[in-house]
Amino acid sequence: MTLQHVIEICLHSLAPRCSERQVRDALAQVSHVFKPQVFDPSKAQDQFRIMAPDYVAQMIMPTVLGQVFKLAPQVKIDMENLSATGISDMCEGRISLGFGVVDDGPVLYNVASQSLFEDRQVCLVSKGHPLIEDGMSLKGYAASAHALLSITGRGGGRIDDVLQEHGFKRKIALRITQFMTISAVIAPTDLVITVPEQLARQVITDELHMMPLPSELRTPPFAVSQIWHERFTKDPAHQWLRRLVRSASQKIQ
Repeated sequence: MTLQHVIEICLHSLAPRCSERQVRDALAQVSHVFKPQVFDPSKAQDQFRIMAPDYVAQMIMPTVLGQVFKLAPQVKIDMENLSATGISDMCEGRISLGFGVVDDGPVLYNVASQSLFEDRQVCLVSKGHPLIEDGMSLKGYAASAHALLSITGRGGGRIDDVLQEHGFKRKIALRITQFMTISAVIAPTDLVITVPEQLARQVITDELHMMPLPSELRTPPFAVSQIWHERFTKDPAHQWLRRLVRSASQKIQ
């Protein structure tokens, strides 16, 4: 029996007196100490669990996966869509890597992040929507019925706060969680949906029109980041994966 196994058995014996997260963090630290610090992808047998909105995954992961399975053929990867449960798993260290906007979502604990690319919010409407002719004023935006893309069930955040400051409140007629269904549900309606521009460019069709937000609602571009539990920060295998992701994101305009 190796020294690592002895230490792991001792840690498991403390489980009744420690939280699951404390034991898991301690085991991760033990594994890091005994893990080779020079990472050899060709021999690696790591398993990564990656959580990403589908539109971000489409932008980054094809390049990353091509490199992973070329350089590390024995590595296994589980790809998952962004979800409220996944966000909780990330804070507990059960997700290897995630993607999102760190400062515009649920509070994330015990995580580190690295900015990958910038994006901004825009509106998508059907080609015959009245706002196209009238222009996207704050009053017109607020008076329209809206679809809200919401993974966690949260509201519109800053947008609704600014509307309230100006005496407006928008009507949320539809809530959706699937990013790539936007074109199908917006095209036959007079709903307005506010989404990241990179997502809008992926789902836009001949039946949809992209418009800027009213000037009162516009903000500087926001950063989409890769996010990981802090226990993975110095792990050589995770560092290697994050370098591949960072490299792939450099090609996004």
